[in-house]
Amino acid sequence: MSNNAFSDFRNFPGITEAWELARTGLVVIKEEMYKLELWHSHSNPDIPYYVAIHIIEKGIWKRISDPPFATGRNGDEALRDAMVFLTERLAA
Repeated sequence: MSNNAFSDFRNFPGITEAWELARTGLVVIKEEMYKLELWHSHSNPDIPYYVAIHIIEKGIWKRISDPPFATGRNGDEALRDAMVFLTERLAA
């Protein structure tokens, strides 16, 4: 067993993927708040990090539907890509 239970997901029958919420953060662009969630995949070495982007709609955080979502070989790279995506999306 490893020091991280998610890394051991294959030891549990029926579990085919394991993602861990690594970090969250907020950015504000033009007075609009966005929540970034950095997820780490223990099951997909091709996409080890993924960033989900959320916005508040009617007082509830909802994931934005505009693909593509940022991915990266490391967490900071994926978060930077997400911030670039947001600034370019809002500049258009």
